[in-house]
Amino acid sequence: ASSVAPKPDGKNDREVFMQVYEQIRADILYDKADHPRDVVKWIEEMIDYNIVGGKMTRGLTVIHAVRCLKPELLEDEEMCFRFCALGWCIEWLQATFLIADDIMDDSITRRGKPCWYKVEHVKMNAVNDILMLEALMFRVLRMYFKGLPYYADIMDLFHDLGYDTTAGELCDLITAPIGQVDLDRYSMEKYNHIVKYKTSLYTFCLPVIGAMMCCGITDAKRLESAREFCCLIGEFFQIQDDYLDCYGDPQVIGKVGTDIEDNKCSWLVCQALLIADEKQTAFLK
Repeated sequence: ASSVAPKPDGKNDREVFMQVYEQIRADILYDKADHPRDVVKWIEEMIDYNIVGGKMTRGLTVIHAVRCLKPELLEDEEMCFRFCALGWCIEWLQATFLIADDIMDDSITRRGKPCWYKVEHVKMNAVNDILMLEALMFRVLRMYFKGLPYYADIMDLFHDLGYDTTAGELCDLITAPIGQVDLDRYSMEKYNHIVKYKTSLYTFCLPVIGAMMCCGITDAKRLESAREFCCLIGEFFQIQDDYLDCYGDPQVIGKVGTDIEDNKCSWLVCQALLIADEKQTAFLK
């Protein structure tokens, strides 16, 4: 399969990114294992339903980062394809987290349509799809990065930040167990920890540090500085998301917010606890 992409110029980034998706999709669906047609059809529907349709912030951040670091690399069609493929792997990882998150939160909609597990013919088959999406992500990384000097570093990055993100999700879950309200567990310190590990690392650190590695930047201090800065951006991003979960129009944000219903340790409740008097705190509880 061809592994080249037209050059993104800042105005057509999304178009170029989607073209690369179509190529990756075709390469994945060309299955040498000769799985039955209904299996391949399921995979096709599953990746189209869950991978595309979002803002693609994480994936496009790879292109933006390369443009800031070494814009000349985007002039090379093969390199451009590879950067886009890296971005799509992050979108793939994002899809695994979203499906799992929707199941655990008993969410209804995602990106303006029913959550994948809410689709009538899917239901709890979505659990296997989470595992399959992760396996496909690593297959894509192997397809386009194996043999390159930074292949092992990229793989380690995905493994490490994937673990950190699931640990952050676990911290979120056990801080606010479904059906239990214990506001004594909530604090801005706990909130910041959850945000860093559940959101910031894979949303901003992964695309930026991944782009740096692909650009040949290996200095540990520079990578750590990027990590720290990206975590601050992630904190800002999550505060916005928490606000929209409560006050956003579902027709605009594409989902029905459930943070209050799920007793989430969100920015809003943590801020409320900082300024509430005893009577107001008791009312919150």
